[in-house]
Amino acid sequence: MTFPDHTIRPGAALDADGRYRGLERGPAETRSTRSELAPGATLDPGATVARFVQLTDFQIADPVSPGRLTFLHGLAGRPGWEFMFPAYRPQEPVALQAFEATIRTLRELGTGTIDFVVTTGDNIDSAQSNELSALFALLDGDTVLDPNFGATETKTLPAYAVSAEFYNPEPESRDVYKREHGFPDVPGLLAAAARPFRTRGLGVPWLACFGNHDCLVQGRAPVTPEYQALVTGDSAPRALGIEPPADPMRRYLPDPTVLSQGPAVPIAARADRRVISPAEYVRAHLDSPTEPRGHGFTEQNLIEGTTYYSYDAVPGVRMIVLDSTHPAGHVTGSIGARQWDWLVSQLIAAHSSYRGEDGAIVRTGNRDRVVIIASHHGLGMLTNTTPDPDGETRYLAADLEALLHRFGNVVLWIAGHEHRNEVTPRHRPDPQEDHAGGFWHVLTSGLCEWPCQTRLMELVLPQQDSNHLIIRSTMIDHSAPERPGPALELLDLASLHRELSFNEPTRVGGPHSAGTPADRTVDLIVPVSPALLTSLRGAIAGSERPSTGDHDGNAVVLGPK
Repeated sequence: MTFPDHTIRPGAALDADGRYRGLERGPAETRSTRSELAPGATLDPGATVARFVQLTDFQIADPVSPGRLTFLHGLAGRPGWEFMFPAYRPQEPVALQAFEATIRTLRELGTGTIDFVVTTGDNIDSAQSNELSALFALLDGDTVLDPNFGATETKTLPAYAVSAEFYNPEPESRDVYKREHGFPDVPGLLAAAARPFRTRGLGVPWLACFGNHDCLVQGRAPVTPEYQALVTGDSAPRALGIEPPADPMRRYLPDPTVLSQGPAVPIAARADRRVISPAEYVRAHLDSPTEPRGHGFTEQNLIEGTTYYSYDAVPGVRMIVLDSTHPAGHVTGSIGARQWDWLVSQLIAAHSSYRGEDGAIVRTGNRDRVVIIASHHGLGMLTNTTPDPDGETRYLAADLEALLHRFGNVVLWIAGHEHRNEVTPRHRPDPQEDHAGGFWHVLTSGLCEWPCQTRLMELVLPQQDSNHLIIRSTMIDHSAPERPGPALELLDLASLHRELSFNEPTRVGGPHSAGTPADRTVDLIVPVSPALLTSLRGAIAGSERPSTGDHDGNAVVLGPK
């Protein structure tokens, strides 16, 4: 295992008009230090408290599913339709190979060095049972995975359309991606992408998190009996069939079949395309053979009908995994009252003292632990004001941030959903000498889009008696080569996925989804109380571990395997 002194960056244009660029090796990023939350603090890294990897937004999609809305792709940019997209990505045919390359890279990195991997939601695309099976095949490993999910009607897929609005890599197609964006001919790609492959699995403990695509139809709408009949049925819509409505989300949320009334093609009906319930999602994780059992979820989640939990396996650390999805639908999130009350109890249990609602110090006698929040939606997307179907009060971003600022051991909030890298300090509005001054809010880009990275994070104690922690962030590129080779083996396909993702013109994270170096290769200083530092030093006494990764600033890139 090596950590070369390079990154993967956009390279030269590969088409005559300069529209489509390849990727190349670039110089290492210089690691920066951010101390906005602790002005004047100096970097003095000592013992590692915890080391974990965040990966997010696979959005594993059954390519032949009748529930997909790929035929809406041509309406992208239409006013009022922004929440209905993306409906299609040109890199989709080789997505599973890219995810496998990522998991093999983490497996090589992880043995003996990573405490756990956490996914922050949208692991699957439309809450289908067969999509969830594909996720377990990838993460648990030792499974032959069929990229077409057992379907034989591949000629009905958008990628097989010739000279249409979808990318077809075969030379006979002069589709819009080739004509307008310079996408390449890749003869034989579709046949290579359809080859089943055996998965290897992460080989380290992994945790799950609930995202809107994990529980809602296309990440947007609650399931209905009519939709279940559509998605498990024997025809797949291939056109809208109606005049595009001005308010598609308002019509789609109560009836997710409303946009699927147009002409259809015959396919084989499949029961494994049905949309699963949150309880089935939890049960599938409990039935997984790899560690930890339930991947964070417990039998208590099934009893209580919940999809959030705390994870305390790393000494001195509590990770609180929230369910930020809204049962009434939409792509944005919020937190229900029952989960809010639970969250308060979990925060109190990890603090020897905190501030009450009136600002007064409350002493608990509990052991201090450092607290990490994980959710699918970050603060910028906790804006869903849709009435709760059960009448529960819903809590939004401002409520949650104010709550966390009362608990000084909260140092980090990690999330996905927005498909971009961004690191933001969240300052405590009234910092007190005896409590921390805020926490870091970290968004990580989606695996399904550029830059196709995961994030290694380390919590590190200071060497001296400084009242701060260091959160060390390093991006991990999967081990496929920068340029795909002609053999179109699995790593070649993963390489092509990354290249196509960079050139995708409509990615969710936008043209700057990779973020800046200060959002990627960075050491984040966060002030904490002396009581927490004392507790952490005691928790790791006798088990100090050397840091992992290239601390001169490189993304972690492993050689091909």
